[in-house]
Amino acid sequence: MNFKARRIDINIKYDNKDISTDLKPYLLGLSYNDVLSGQADDIQITLEDKKDIWKSDWFPEKGATLSVNLLSNSWKNLNEVQQNFNVGLFEIDEITCKGYPQTIEIKAVSVPDNNTLRGVERTKSWEKTELKVIAKEKADNANMELYWDTDINPVLDRAEQTQQSDLSFLLQLCNDQGLALKICNNKIVIFDEEKYEKAEANITIIKPNTIYQANKNMTYLKCLSYDFKSKVRDIYASCHVKYQKSKTKEVIETTFIAPNKKGKVLEIKEQVENVAEAERLAKKRLREKNKEEITGSFNMIGNFNLVAGTVIEVLGFGVFDGKYIITNAKHDIGNGYSATIDIRKCLDGY
Repeated sequence: MNFKARRIDINIKYDNKDISTDLKPYLLGLSYNDVLSGQADDIQITLEDKKDIWKSDWFPEKGATLSVNLLSNSWKNLNEVQQNFNVGLFEIDEITCKGYPQTIEIKAVSVPDNNTLRGVERTKSWEKTELKVIAKEKADNANMELYWDTDINPVLDRAEQTQQSDLSFLLQLCNDQGLALKICNNKIVIFDEEKYEKAEANITIIKPNTIYQANKNMTYLKCLSYDFKSKVRDIYASCHVKYQKSKTKEVIETTFIAPNKKGKVLEIKEQVENVAEAERLAKKRLREKNKEEITGSFNMIGNFNLVAGTVIEVLGFGVFDGKYIITNAKHDIGNGYSATIDIRKCLDGY
């Protein structure tokens, strides 16, 4: 009888050279941390070093690149076609030697240190310029590609970069405009989290022993452990924006009310040019305050589909049931394959 082993294979390239075969006898584990926005993705590779080869001839260089692919073999069932998970391109950032037993840990991050994105501080200003134009300039400076995944492209009256790295400056601009930023595979990705949250879920995570009616278009995954948190403080039902123009004394005012929500009013006094801009600002500021109201995490058997930005359904957890977005996904491969995901509940209508 021909049995297929259920396993995850790891393919690794060092400065674009495949070292998977050389690495395999020493590989103890790999951890990949996938973040939705605001932080760099990272990988950590743990290697056995009884013969001290990693402290001598094979010692990796900081700044070298690692490209990682995961391959699943018969993971879900014996007849499954091999699945490929392109983890991405990373730059070695930190090397740690430990003993005893003797091991070496190699940490690599998705934001390169040897280009201008985070390695150079600049001072510059822009007037009446689209955010996308500024982002494209920063991507070009760093020899990176800009991936603009939002219908929003605000025109900034004035933007000032003062002794800041390009990455820090772009993060600041995106946060101010209610947009998210991620670095992966030598790309600067700017996107709208609200747009992602509107996507249909095709994964449901269920509590063990939950009775449910299966949908053929849905993948159902059981968790091994979980936790949920619900915030009470600093949660708002509406946002009121009011601004008076200094020259004309015209008052621009609007209130955005979150659907099916009761509670406090968030008061905002920021410069806006018209009611439409005030409405966008009200939704944006209310979203910033409320998006962490309900959060959770799951530990489960590993699955390549559990990546940051994926929308999921949660079932069997009472008041916590509903639609969530994955904000962080950590994949651990060693003696098996497990995943831990952090999630937050999608907001309704804003």
